[in-house]
Amino acid sequence: MVIVIIKQIVLGLSLAAPVGPINIEMIKRGMFQGFWSSWLIGIGAMTADFLFMLLVYLGFGRFLLEPLIQLLMYSFGFVFLTYLAMVTFQSAKIKSTFQEDFSRTSFGQSFRVGFFIALANPINIVFWFGVYGSALSEIASQVEVTKALLYSLCIFIGIILWNLNIAFTSHFSRNICSQRWMEKMIYCAGILLLGYGIYFGYNAFLLLIEIRASL
Repeated sequence: MVIVIIKQIVLGLSLAAPVGPINIEMIKRGMFQGFWSSWLIGIGAMTADFLFMLLVYLGFGRFLLEPLIQLLMYSFGFVFLTYLAMVTFQSAKIKSTFQEDFSRTSFGQSFRVGFFIALANPINIVFWFGVYGSALSEIASQVEVTKALLYSLCIFIGIILWNLNIAFTSHFSRNICSQRWMEKMIYCAGILLLGYGIYFGYNAFLLLIEIRASL
């Protein structure tokens, strides 16, 4: 049982570790606004992940993997990440100093941004309804439901550990970086977010062609 728990935690780490829109936004927020803003991006993303996991349990996996639903997700991801990239470029120009912002508005905004990035990321859907769905079926056939739920929660422990690592690292790294260097980092984050937005838009275009061809 211990080995299975460790495997699920590692699975959560492997889901969260690859560089993607969530990690980029967490790094940007950590350097720009500090630990809590970065951490709330992660919490928002984990909330969306939990929603995906719940939908898997309820049997909605096949529905959300339908081409039309994927098209909507890719399209939303394209619009949202492109907008986020533009906001990032603008914020790097406007801010003359980088400091903590502990306002409730900032906290709520960080949570919502993290939630919608994860919700609009089709890669998340592939993981939760593909990889996780298959793993859940295998686990559920071998153990009772309570243990399957425990193993699922272990995935979130892995995600939490990685998100904490990103939030702490980005927060403390700003103490040893000059403002000019941080501005460059913010611009790089904006470029990467724009790149992911364009990638999602391209995939939406391909899916649209595929759907029209099948009609």
